[in-house]
Amino acid sequence: MKTNQIPIPRDPLKVPVPLSNPAAALIRDTIAHHGVTQVEAAEAMKISKAQLSDVIRQKKGVSANLALRVQFCFGIPGDLLIRLQAQFDFQKAFHSKNKDLQMVRAIA
Repeated sequence: MKTNQIPIPRDPLKVPVPLSNPAAALIRDTIAHHGVTQVEAAEAMKISKAQLSDVIRQKKGVSANLALRVQFCFGIPGDLLIRLQAQFDFQKAFHSKNKDLQMVRAIA
């Protein structure tokens, strides 16, 4: 059975294209502000320096676990980091070229 699939209209002006991960940038800038190295920050948060480096270089996103560690170590609210990460992920997905997303059928 073949149905007509009408793409959901997407207005790219309503959702900005993400340039960089603001959660990762906030962590990077906070570490620099406090005058500690990434190695010292990773040791203080009890994570590997590779994990911290991957987040700062935007190879990985900010997890809830990392957000809590940053909160306890530097005082940045963990829920803020999670919201920034979620917004970045949403913007990235919105502007992706994923054909499955573009062909989602509106029900309501």
